[in-house]
Amino acid sequence: MPRQGSLDCIERADLLCFLVMAQLIGHARTGEWLRTDHLVEATRMWTASNSAECDWLERAKLTRMSAVIAPQFLVFPCFRDAREVVKLFADGWRLDYRSPTVRGMLDVCMEQLRLG
Repeated sequence: MPRQGSLDCIERADLLCFLVMAQLIGHARTGEWLRTDHLVEATRMWTASNSAECDWLERAKLTRMSAVIAPQFLVFPCFRDAREVVKLFADGWRLDYRSPTVRGMLDVCMEQLRLG
C-alpha cells in the first residue's frame, strides 16, 4: 500500500509523461527547457486536476527524469512544433491517451520508471 502523499505506478507514469510533454511544449515555444518554477507549477496543475498527492522528493525525481527524457523526443519533428504538441492534449491539460503518440510516450516513461 502506498504511503500518503505517494503516487501509485500509473499515476507516477502519467505525471512523468505530463512533465515530459510540458518540457516539450516549453522547448518548442522558446527553444529552452523549463525552469524549476515552471516544472513545480506543472506538477501542481497535474496533481490538482487528478486529485492526487505527491511528496516533494517524488516530484523532484520526476521533474529531473522529465529533463532527461524530453530531449530524446526531439528526433520527431512534431515535438519541435508547439501547435502540434498541444494537439496531444484533450479536455484542457489532460493528455489524450487515445493518441498513439501519447501512448508511446507513456510507454517510454513507464520503462524509464521501471529502470529506475
